[in-house]
Amino acid sequence: MNTEQHIQKYIANQLSEADKQEFENKLMSDPDFKLAYEEHQDIVMAYRLFEAETLKTKFQELEEKEYKQENAKFSMSKLWYVAVASVLIIGFFYTTNQSNSAGDLYNSNFSVYPNTYLPVTRGNNDNTSLQAFVAYENKDFEVAEKAFESILEKNENPNIRFYYALSLLNQDKFNLALAQLNQLDVDNSDYKPEILWYSSLIYLHQENVENAKNQLKKLNSLKTKFKSEETKQLLKDLEKV
Repeated sequence: MNTEQHIQKYIANQLSEADKQEFENKLMSDPDFKLAYEEHQDIVMAYRLFEAETLKTKFQELEEKEYKQENAKFSMSKLWYVAVASVLIIGFFYTTNQSNSAGDLYNSNFSVYPNTYLPVTRGNNDNTSLQAFVAYENKDFEVAEKAFESILEKNENPNIRFYYALSLLNQDKFNLALAQLNQLDVDNSDYKPEILWYSSLIYLHQENVENAKNQLKKLNSLKTKFKSEETKQLLKDLEKV
C-alpha cells in the first residue's frame, strides 16, 4: 500500500485499530509522512470546494434553460433536466447532510480552552514554556504547537501534551489532536473532563457519533461543573443526528 492509499484509507476510517495506531504513530515520528498527510487534507478541501462550485454552475445552467423555455410546452427534454437536478440535489444532500448536522454541532459547541496551567508572568524562568503559553494565549497556535512539541521532546508532561493537543485542534488538525489526547491517561489527568469534552468534539467533527456519545456519557458521569449543561444538551442533540 503506497502512502497516498494509506492516507486515503485512514481518512475513510478503513484501517484496523492496529493499522490506525501505526498510522498515527508514523504521523508523529515521520515529518515527511506528516507533510504528505496535511497536503492531502488540503487537496481534499480544495476538491470539495471545486465540487460545490461545479454544482452551483450546473444549477445556473438549468435555470437558464428553463427560463428560455418558460413559454414552451412541458417537454420530455425539460423533464429530463428536472430529473437530473433532482438526482444532483438528492446526492449532494445525502453525502453532506450528516456532515452538516455534525459540523453545526461541532461549531456551536467548540471554544478555545484558556491557559489554566502556567501563569504568563515575567517571573517565570522556564523560557520555552513561557513562549509556548504566551503564543497559546495570543492564539498563535502554530508557534505554540512547535514550542510545546519542543518541550515534550525533552520531557514528558501530560499537562503540556494536553495543550499541545489543543494547539493542534485550534489549527483544525483534528486527527493529530485526537492522537495526542488518546496518549493521555485520562483517569489520572488534571484535565480529565476537558480531555473527554474535546475528544467528543473531534469525534463529532469526524462524524463518529457513537464515539462522541461515549465520551460525553463518561463526562456526564463525572458530575463535574465543566461543560455540564452543554454536555447534557449535546447528548440530546446527538439523538437527532
